[in-house]
Amino acid sequence: MTRVDSIEMDAGYKAVRRGDQPPLRGRNLQVAEEFWSRHDPSHSRSIPLTVIKERLLQTKEADDMPNGLVLQLLRQADRNHDGYITYEEFMQYAESSSKHSSARETFNRATLSVVPRGERTVEKRSYLQEYKCCPPALFMITASLIEIAVFVYYCIDMDVPGTPNGPPPVYSPLIYNPFKRFEAWRYLTYALIHSGYMHLVMQVFLGLLLELVHGWWRVGLIYMAGVLAGSLSHSISAPKMYVAGASGGVYAITYSHVGNLLMNWSEMEFRWIQLVLCLTLTIADVAYALWDSYGSSNPSNTGHMAHLGGAIAGMLVGINILRNLKRRRWEKFLWWVAFFVYLAMVVTGIVLNCVLPVPDFFPDNDYTEEASLKDLFLNSLPK
Repeated sequence: MTRVDSIEMDAGYKAVRRGDQPPLRGRNLQVAEEFWSRHDPSHSRSIPLTVIKERLLQTKEADDMPNGLVLQLLRQADRNHDGYITYEEFMQYAESSSKHSSARETFNRATLSVVPRGERTVEKRSYLQEYKCCPPALFMITASLIEIAVFVYYCIDMDVPGTPNGPPPVYSPLIYNPFKRFEAWRYLTYALIHSGYMHLVMQVFLGLLLELVHGWWRVGLIYMAGVLAGSLSHSISAPKMYVAGASGGVYAITYSHVGNLLMNWSEMEFRWIQLVLCLTLTIADVAYALWDSYGSSNPSNTGHMAHLGGAIAGMLVGINILRNLKRRRWEKFLWWVAFFVYLAMVVTGIVLNCVLPVPDFFPDNDYTEEASLKDLFLNSLPK
């Protein structure tokens, strides 16, 4: 057996024993000492690093500890599988990792709260510890900046101020136009057009934490899967309505948390709170959609089916894409079910949009040039 190199405690840790440390650092060191005392009340033994690692990964004991301390201990355990650690060495790690601000620790804990305990790996914790928002989470920030640029461009082009709601530039070659369904790119690019800036604000807040935890490409796939499912669902349910905005992608990001809960229920922290929030959001969405569609005297132009399509896509693709390190037999079955259901949903939507055998269901294709459509639209705006 080998022992990790002994490190003499510095003045910082001695100060916390006297009670004259700042509140945050004192609290972090107190939590670390409580962790050790549960295993060695006398502070006289050396504990195997493998035991420390198992406790940190499999129990709730690490939840209140500084992320930097947990990360150092996990790294040390991986480097020295047969090593032991003493109380003094453990507290030295705690002292060196307790220098982050309360904002940093709050950020770390908020992010880790949506990660199943089995997925709180060294790599994930290391990313959080070193993350300084430069560069930022790539996909959501990049997508939002592009959408903001497009939004500003069309505000200038239409000579109208930016508002929370409308009007959308229906003449744009990017918007989903039911009279130009032959331009297939519109089933994706409509997400770049916004009738107001509310969705732009929402998607940043909803997507950033998920992206920090699961990676930009996973969130990107979920987002685009929701965008496609949203446009296909909308085109079939409301064949003569335009659609703009990334609500399909936003709903996919939101409801991908449901897929994450399904696959990692036993490992999730605050799982009941997350479940209640998801159910509350679902009930509120369905209630508003029903009221807006059938109960309101002045219904909005909201594409509720695009929301539904995006939500279903987010849940299904979330099951496929979001990380699930502890895969059980029933979860493997659920993975394949989710994959084939989403594939069948998209293929069916594409086929129905191409060859739906219902006369006059979709409007006839309009081959009018964009310049003429723009003139007609701008002339229709109130002066």
